[in-house]
Amino acid sequence: MTLYKCMIAVFVAAGLLYAQKPQDSKLLVPGTQAPSFSLPSITGDRVSLSTYCGETLAKPFVNKIRQTVVLSFWATYCKPCQKEIPELVKFADKHKNDNVTVLCISIDKEGSTVVEPFVKEKNYTVPVLLDPYTKTAERYGVKSLPALYVVDTFGVIRYASLGYDEKNPLEPKLQSIVNAIRQGTKIKVSDENGAFVPVKEDTVKETPPKQGGESNKSSAKIGAKQKWNAIARVECGEQIDKVAASIGATPAELHAWYADLKKAALNLWGADSSTTH
Repeated sequence: MTLYKCMIAVFVAAGLLYAQKPQDSKLLVPGTQAPSFSLPSITGDRVSLSTYCGETLAKPFVNKIRQTVVLSFWATYCKPCQKEIPELVKFADKHKNDNVTVLCISIDKEGSTVVEPFVKEKNYTVPVLLDPYTKTAERYGVKSLPALYVVDTFGVIRYASLGYDEKNPLEPKLQSIVNAIRQGTKIKVSDENGAFVPVKEDTVKETPPKQGGESNKSSAKIGAKQKWNAIARVECGEQIDKVAASIGATPAELHAWYADLKKAALNLWGADSSTTH
């Protein structure tokens, strides 16, 4: 029994050493493509990032709509993590019917033997993945805990932070980040007295084409079939700005074509239904 306690003490000491050196971590910067991973969960399933987000979804039949993914690297011995995860659980519950997914990645060396009973005891209801060899953590530059990432629907990191700030609730911060991603606002990390907070860098604004300008002239040359193909490409998962650029249009114009198509379809369905009565 004494030997067992000594072993536990060694594991805890190693964990605390890992958790107490935030300067060692060099998190990936916002704008970086999130490294892919496929990790086992405590339920026995394997979970891949590409199931939820990325240029091409690995399982589009699972998620027809791409997800914004919150990644939390943690461990059972990390006390700040035990304060952060309940907030993540609340945030996940709030967005359970939304296109937001929270994944908690444990780096406990003992794997499910330690993590599974701990999660059950704490009643964590978010998916918990296992990274006992810290290969995924290393790819994300994580060497101290907790470490948090927010990855957008196309698999690009939009926010990264270290540590847990008790003075600032996490849920409103995450909500502002998710809102910013949806609105096209870029996010970067700012260090303020050791607390990492999101800062609006700039906003992606689409300049409306001038009447009779080059954009209108080029757009006028795009035929109905090409417009249809462009809309289909976006629906199949390609980025709207890339699709628009490839045919000499703007994202705003592509949005307008989609709206016109939807309106025409609704009018057509309305006309069909009226003839059946």
